Parts: sequence; structure tokens; C-alpha cells
Amino acid sequence: MTKKQAYADAVEFAKCAPVTFGQVDLLINRPSEGVHVPVTQLTLDRGAGIVGDRWSTTAWKTLADGAPDPRIQVSLTNTKVMRCFTGPAPNAVHGCGDNLYVDFNLTEAQLPVGTRLKVGSAVLEVSDVVNDACGKFAQRFGADALKWVRAPENAPLRLRGIFCTIVASGQVSLGDRIERSLEQ
Repeated sequence: MTKKQAYADAVEFAKCAPVTFGQVDLLINRPSEGVHVPVTQLTLDRGAGIVGDRWSTTAWKTLADGAPDPRIQVSLTNTKVMRCFTGPAPNAVHGCGDNLYVDFNLTEAQLPVGTRLKVGSAVLEVSDVVNDACGKFAQRFGADALKWVRAPENAPLRLRGIFCTIVASGQVSLGDRIERSLEQ
């Protein structure tokens, strides 16, 4: 598949993903920088973030007092969109660095900032911090991919995913449902 086709597919997957409810396809815990461990369940804690994840000790975004910024506690990405960059190998997406890989529509049109999501028994809130990809994304997939994800016409699609704050602690397991929370 050509890059041009992969990029076109990513746009279609982002736009056509389920909007009512979706599913958790993959869970990753990141105990340290560059280490991405697939797991069957994650514990999300409102104060500590994802139990065992590096967010609490090495968050790239911090508050004025040096504490990790809760707006980036959890990262979600669309599994099918990410596979357009990684290829179809089952374990290829593990290295992307996100916590939850979901079959769900993450676009701005469907999930404006502040929208609450119920995932497993946890509740998340869509953050105002934009995930526009980082240097690691460019290293993995090339400068063209980074430029394309950041293009103004693609930004509202959130092709790189979203960041969320944990507003209610809980468990998330593989196969769990993801949907808008009724607690808006």
C-alpha cells in the first residue's frame, strides 16, 4: 500500500468510526520511557493516573508546581487509523505509545473538549491538550506522516488520538465498551 493510500484510509477510518459506542481493542501500560507493555486490564486512578504507568513520574507536560498535568493522564487512539501508519502486523501498534486503542470516533465533531467517556468502569474527560504527534511519531513513521497528521485540514480528525483526564477511577479491560458518559 502506498503512503498516499494509507493516509486516505486513515481519514476514512477516522470519519467512519462508530459514534454511539465502540470497543477497546488494545491496552498498553508504559512503565518507563520507550517501554510499552500490552496488558489485558488497566486500573485508572483519578489521582495517580494509570497504575504502573510512567505518567506520574515522567509526564512530558507538567503543572507550575512540577506535578504531572492531569490533562494528559490517558491517551486514546483509533486502532484502525494507527494501523494505517504501522501496517497490519498484530503487534505493530504496541510501539506507538498510547494507552487505549479503540474502535471509536475520536474526531472533534463527535467528542468536543469536555466530553465525558465511560470506558469499562472508569470515566474520562476529553482534554483541551491537542495530540498533534511528537518527534517520536516522526522517527517511527517519517516527517511526511508527521506533517500530514498536523495539516490544518486533518487536525479536527484527531488522527493521532486524544488525551483525557480521569474523572472517575475504574478498571478497563480488553473488549470493554467505550461510549459517551451520561454524567455530562
